[in-house]
Amino acid sequence: MSEKNSESDAAAEMIDALGIDGFVRHMADLQTSLEKVAEGIEILGGNAQRQSRDTENLAAHILAIEAVLTVILRQIPVNVAEVRTEAERRARNAGSAETGNKNLVSSLAEDIVRRADD
Repeated sequence: MSEKNSESDAAAEMIDALGIDGFVRHMADLQTSLEKVAEGIEILGGNAQRQSRDTENLAAHILAIEAVLTVILRQIPVNVAEVRTEAERRARNAGSAETGNKNLVSSLAEDIVRRADD
């Protein structure tokens, strides 16, 4: 029995000397950290999918509104210059101080009016 205890003690000393116990603890910590990272990635993936659905929904609404507006514009023509001025005013009031944003709003509005003539 004493021989088994001495072998057990020798094995424990060898494990301590090799630092295996610390290595195993570090591996367990690493696994815990990786599990937390995996959970975070899963949450991000879910958020990205939800945002994609929301974006598709918004795009569908915009296309539906453009379709209705196109039909109306075919029946009631409007002046493109007036549309440009109104689009720029609305972009400015919405806080689009950058010229690119104002131009984009104007371009989109003009495009809707012009496509109504197609």
